[in-house]
Amino acid sequence: MKPNDHFSFLKNNRVSQDPTTLVQCYLPIIGQDALSLYLYTLAFWDDGQKEHLFASILNHLNFGMDRLLKAFKILTAFNLVTLYQKGDGYELAIHPTLSQSDFLHHTVYRTLLEKRIGDTAVSDLRQEAADGEALTVHLSQAFPEIEELASHDETPVKADFKNDFDLEHFRQLMARDNLRFQDEQSDVLELFKIADEKKWTWFETYQLAKGTAVSQVISIKRMREKLAQESVSSDFSPKEATIIREAKSKTALEFLAGIKQTRNAGIIQAERDLLKQMADLGLLDEVINVVILLTFNKVDSANLNEKYAMKVANDYSYNKVRTAEEAVLRIREKNQKGQESKTAKTSQAKTNVPKWSNPEYKNTSSAEELEEMERQTLELLAKLDNGGE
Repeated sequence: MKPNDHFSFLKNNRVSQDPTTLVQCYLPIIGQDALSLYLYTLAFWDDGQKEHLFASILNHLNFGMDRLLKAFKILTAFNLVTLYQKGDGYELAIHPTLSQSDFLHHTVYRTLLEKRIGDTAVSDLRQEAADGEALTVHLSQAFPEIEELASHDETPVKADFKNDFDLEHFRQLMARDNLRFQDEQSDVLELFKIADEKKWTWFETYQLAKGTAVSQVISIKRMREKLAQESVSSDFSPKEATIIREAKSKTALEFLAGIKQTRNAGIIQAERDLLKQMADLGLLDEVINVVILLTFNKVDSANLNEKYAMKVANDYSYNKVRTAEEAVLRIREKNQKGQESKTAKTSQAKTNVPKWSNPEYKNTSSAEELEEMERQTLELLAKLDNGGE
């Protein structure tokens, strides 16, 4: 999305605003920028009569593009707006706020509000809502005949929270497993979105959060990468299949420990930090394990080479490599391109390090050399299979 991109409002999407709920319940959580953007959409809605520039919003609200994108993200998370891609532009749908009562019955929203304004203030709001409900008499009760006149579409429908997961139990499991949030407010909203998108329970969402956590911190980025994984079908060689199997069977720390054991070495703090850096890029453990193997084959050392490992990790992150299979195929593609180009230097100094492990290496090896490369890789993986014995 850029300032000069166009958008139009969704037709037949008029929404009346509820300033009380907006200010009492939504504002403390979504913030002034998101509230201003929501009010802007309500005020300038034109039933889709013409296209507008996002620059118009920036100009009117005195926003920068970063603030606008963040505000849209927050409003989307709270299901107050939805942006649809439409050709070269966007279509903006506006959604009504929940009633105060429904908002306070929503586990995630209520918990976030309690964190912002305190339990006592939220309890006061809930008391007001309860009092209001006690005094409310449905129109059909006072005038039964009106129910026959009302169409189904005009009948108020209570919000459905069947996908609202139990945040308290989620927190209890986090405490048990020593997990924590990186940014509680945004993380909780993203967790709720994931559960809603996948139609998962809170426990299913927790399993993914736990399995992709980085240094005991929940990583929404890695959760999204895991969800975006797609099956890869290819005719993998025995060597490639072995690499994939090993990469998928261990965490990055376990995989690194196995290789270090074969070299009679222990994991140092710099290597732990390096694993975290790669995970922070969004790389999943099975991909990081391929990076680890490549790095040790590139540099004949008892320790990981940080510079080389991050070079490969950045490449994989940029190219959205999400599985061990994709990582192996990327190595294969680079080697094939090297064979086709025939531009590799033949005068490189010989070393005892397999050159194929460099992702940028252009392979011009003879059949005998390729066989030796495969032997060395299988030898290293065999040591891992045997627990480093």
